[in-house]
Parts: sequence; structure tokens; C-alpha cells
Amino acid sequence: MLEVEGFTKYYGDLCAVDDLSFRIEEGEFVTLLGPSGCGKSTTLHAIAGLVEPTEGRIRLRGDNVTDLPPEKRNIGMAFQSTALFPHMTVRENIAYGLKMHGYSKADIEDRVEESLTLVDMPEHGEHKPGELSGGQQQRVSLARALAYEPDILLLDEPLTGLDRVLQEEMRSWLRRIQLEIGVTTLYVTHDQEDALSMSDKVVVLRNGRAEQIGSPESIYESPESPFVAEFVGKSTQFTGEVDETDGKAVVYNDTKTIALPDGAPSPGTDVTVYVRPEDIKVSTEPVGSTNEFPGTVLNISNLGNRAEMAIELANGTTALAHTGRFPDFGVGDDVCLRFDANRVIVL
Repeated sequence: MLEVEGFTKYYGDLCAVDDLSFRIEEGEFVTLLGPSGCGKSTTLHAIAGLVEPTEGRIRLRGDNVTDLPPEKRNIGMAFQSTALFPHMTVRENIAYGLKMHGYSKADIEDRVEESLTLVDMPEHGEHKPGELSGGQQQRVSLARALAYEPDILLLDEPLTGLDRVLQEEMRSWLRRIQLEIGVTTLYVTHDQEDALSMSDKVVVLRNGRAEQIGSPESIYESPESPFVAEFVGKSTQFTGEVDETDGKAVVYNDTKTIALPDGAPSPGTDVTVYVRPEDIKVSTEPVGSTNEFPGTVLNISNLGNRAEMAIELANGTTALAHTGRFPDFGVGDDVCLRFDANRVIVL
């Protein structure tokens, strides 16, 4: 559906994107995920025709659109800023894009009403953008981008700036709309929760290059580099050298021997291992299992549906563990944490 082949972009001597390639299938929701300055917005703008590649090709439905201007590409785009015209009503904002695409007056009226219904705002057609909430403005921006039925929808951090509760609501709503109409979507964000909760596929970018491409599950459960492991989700880290005990791979850490999963690197390899907080169990007493560590509770953050505990281990490492909400522990308590060897990520 969309193919980015060897896309490279220089600004003077600065390489913003370096030999990036990925593919989006029809109807997929794909996210470009990475920190500020990694090249994700540059890539999105090149696909939209707003940035000229230094090298590489962009194909849309098999056609090479690399050198086409934005108006010659059937692409819808919504920005973080919404870019709505403040002097126009909601209905006029949606109609504007349709006029630019040559729709007749009758078709424009029909498409505007359909679009307002699609984004659950049929009663807001005569409102001005300044009379709407941030979430409602984003819905109007999306309605305008979808009104002329683009081949692909490009979303440039549209949820940034919304409060956390509204962000969560908009994630669910946006994914529902995307699935309902089946529009192919490319989403740009630095927010890992956006990427993991909405995407069919995630492209993790670092310094203008693709660090890993895969499903949200593979990105989170099986990161291919320390950067991905540390950027996507929280974790507790240990370092050491792989050895073997009773035929099983272990890492000798300065706190304790850590049992590793099957398929670990060969003995003598220096590795970093990661354990996700939801894979760490906490108790007041040891149970005698492998990968069990004593520690002291440094902090407890109650997050409503769960709690996140920071626990200091003997070597000064701070481990993170998720427990049930409002756990029966206190700061300063001595505890034991443990985790299954099969849940250890080895890199």
C-alpha cells in the first residue's frame, strides 16, 4: 500500500533520516515511535510531500510519488496543532478541504454531514473551533482529513497536549474510527502507550534509523537492542557475564546469580538483562525460588489500577515492580522480589 524505500534526508551536513525502509499494508495502523529528533516527523512530512528526500523513493499504491507535490497525493493529514481555521465554523472547516479537492456543492454537503456523524459531532457543525474542547478540535481535524477518503491518513502527534484522561479516551476513539472505516494510517508519536495500544505494527526510530520493526507485542516482549528495551516500557537492569550452572545459562551479577531463559548467549558473553515490572513478584518473606533478591522499599506510587514499587537491592540497583493497588507494604520495609527466568530479556 505504502512503501518507503531507502529514505534519506540531509539538512546541510545533518542527517535527519538515514536509509529508512518500511512497508504499510492496506488497512494497517502503523506507528513511527521514537524520541525527539529521531526523524519520525521528517519521514511523515516526506510521505505527505512537504519534505523532499535527499535519497530514496516513496510509493503509494505502487505509484512512485516521491516527486509529486502534496496536492497530487491522495493523503489526509492531522497535526498536533489541529490547524483549524478559527474564523470558520466546524462545517466550513470540513468543507474547505473538499472544495480544494473539487467536490460539488451537493457532494460537499453530504460528505460534511457524514464526517460530523463519523466523529460523533453532528450537533457541533455551527460552532467555531474556539468554542470546542481540545479533544473536540482534534475530532474536527480528523473529520476534515478523512472527508475526501484519502488513500492513507497521516497523524502527527495529535494527542500531545491533551490531559492524560482525555488522551486515553482519544486513543480508544481513534482506533475505533480507524477500524470502522478501514483507513490505512501512519501515526507519529514519542508516547509508547500510544504506540503499544493502537498499532498493528511499530517502527522504532533512533537517530534517523529503524532500530526495530514489528508488532507491539514483539517490540515490548522481544526488544532487539538495549535502546528498544529501555525506551519502550520500564524495566530493571542487571549486567554480567554469561556462565553455565547445571546445564542452565546464568549471569554472575554482583548481587546474585541470575538464571536466564533457554536460548541465552554462550558462556563468556557480556550481557545486559531486563525484567519488566509486571514480571516481578514482591513478598515479605523469601520463598526459596530462583532469581530471588532481598531489598528495601524506597517508594510506592499508587496509580489507581495498580501500584509501582521502587525497591533498592543490596548492590544499589533500583528495581521496579508492579503490584495490586494500594499494597500492604510501606516505605522502608524489607521485602523479597523474584522473577521467572523465562521472563528475563537478554541483550
